[in-house]
Amino acid sequence: MRTVITLPDHLHAEAKRRAAEQGISFAEFVRRLFDRELSAAEPQGDLDAICAIVQGETFDMAADGKAIVAEAVAAQHERHLD
Repeated sequence: MRTVITLPDHLHAEAKRRAAEQGISFAEFVRRLFDRELSAAEPQGDLDAICAIVQGETFDMAADGKAIVAEAVAAQHERHLD
């Protein structure tokens, strides 16, 4: 499929430069960018849990870090058992 996009001059120039460095065409460089971005794994983790950490009580990572990591590992293990 053919698609037309508009890029700022600086992005176009940098993409062409990098494509040339790799010995590929500009079009192939862009295809690879799309492929890498679209095939990337989805972020892992529970967004609500992450937000709760940011919005929750403050904690001392040095003092509480091992417990927090242990809790996260246990929760991930439990999800895999389900």
